[in-house]
Amino acid sequence: MCGRFFLDSNIGEIVEHYNAPPPDIFTARYNIAPTTPVVARTDRELTFFRWGLVPSWAKDLSIGNRMFNARVETIAEKPSFRQAYRRRRCLIAANGFYEWRSENGVKQPYCCHIGQQLFSLAGIWEQWQDAEGNHLQSCAVITTEAKGNMRDIHQRMPVYIDPQDYQSWLDCRSEKTDIADELVRQTNPQYQYFAVSTAVNNSRHEGADLILPLVC
Repeated sequence: MCGRFFLDSNIGEIVEHYNAPPPDIFTARYNIAPTTPVVARTDRELTFFRWGLVPSWAKDLSIGNRMFNARVETIAEKPSFRQAYRRRRCLIAANGFYEWRSENGVKQPYCCHIGQQLFSLAGIWEQWQDAEGNHLQSCAVITTEAKGNMRDIHQRMPVYIDPQDYQSWLDCRSEKTDIADELVRQTNPQYQYFAVSTAVNNSRHEGADLILPLVC
C-alpha cells in the first residue's frame, strides 16, 4: 500500500516537469496523508485533489477515508474505481513515499525515493457532490506488487509512471482497461530507501527532518 508520501520540489521544478502552472497555493510537505490535499496533473491542469477517492454515488465523503489506494489487479472491475480508471486518470506528484517494515516487533518507517527527484505516481480521480451542491474532487494512488529491492520492505508499492508515458496515461478517450497493466510490465523504477525517524508515524508531524536518514 501507499499511505504517506512527500513532495518538496520547488515551483519551478514542478512547472517544468508537468508543463503546467501549479495550484494557487503550494508549499513543500513531508508527511502527506490520506484526506489531505495532493498535487495532481490531469489531462487539463495541475490541481489539488483530496487524497481518498469518493465515488460519485457515495452518500457522504467518509468512504474516501479508506479508499486512498486502488489495486492495479482489480481496478478495472471494482465498482468504486472502474469508471474513474477508464475516464479520469491523473499523475500524483511526489519526491518519495514512506513504507514500514516490522523489525524486532517495531514498525520501522523507510523513505523510498528515486534520487529524491520529482516523479509521478499513477492515480485516478473522481468528482462528488453533496446534498447542498458542494463539489469535491478526490483521488486514489494505484498500487501493484512490489518489485526489486522494494520487496525487502513491503509486498506492495505505488505504480510509477515514466515521463514518456504521461500522455498515454492521461489520455482517457479510448477508455482502455489494460493500460495500467501494460505500464506496470514495462517499467521497473529503481527505488532507493533508507530508514527514517518514527516521527513520521504521526501525520501531524511535518518538516524536512522527516526525510533525514536515521542515525543509529
